Amino acid sequence: MPTDISIIVPAYNEEKLLPSFLNDLIFCLKEKNIDDEIIIIENGSKDKTLEIARSFSKKNNQIKTIHLAKPSFGQALRNGMMKAKGEYLVIFNVDFWDKKFLDLTKLEINKHDIIVGSKNLSQSGDNRPLVRRITTRGLGLILQLFFRYKGTDTHGIKIMNRKKILPILKQCKLKSGMIESELLIRAQRNGLRITEIPVKISEHRPNRFGYQRIFKTPGDIISLFLVFK
Repeated sequence: MPTDISIIVPAYNEEKLLPSFLNDLIFCLKEKNIDDEIIIIENGSKDKTLEIARSFSKKNNQIKTIHLAKPSFGQALRNGMMKAKGEYLVIFNVDFWDKKFLDLTKLEINKHDIIVGSKNLSQSGDNRPLVRRITTRGLGLILQLFFRYKGTDTHGIKIMNRKKILPILKQCKLKSGMIESELLIRAQRNGLRITEIPVKISEHRPNRFGYQRIFKTPGDIISLFLVFK
């Protein structure tokens, strides 16, 4: 495993989960003796997420906090990636991360530019509500069919070679969460080596979006079509 990684964590209204997430992650990284930085990108939260993130940053100089005034997962991800200094960039969500992912990538990272933790492989375990599972699988099929994307999933856990992915990120135009799909489609089209490994995921809190996500997804997909037209 590389000894120089940046863990990028977009955070929006995560006051309930953020403290335990950071404590567990810090312990995990120390246990594995990984030289790291953790970048929390708080974006437009209405709770104490920013206050909590800054308190951790004051106690640990490896944790950096970025504040964005407006909620935007895409902008949070973009800002975190641009500020990162690690040789490799790891994308974790507060409610979806897997310490085993760091172990599983040890043998693979030097052979690939991007490793995606897929929720859609046969060995994966997606225990989220049915609506979330349908949306994820549906998006994966659309990306394969209309954008010729070879993978099964674009959202969630990833590890990426920073030098290889930053030029691709600069090409990206979307500001929504669909930037993850745009980024990987562009990476594939630019010849980056992408592979997937299975991950297991469960819901750690009441679903914040519910059926709103289903109604929002078509608009996100249309925006993706417009970017690549």
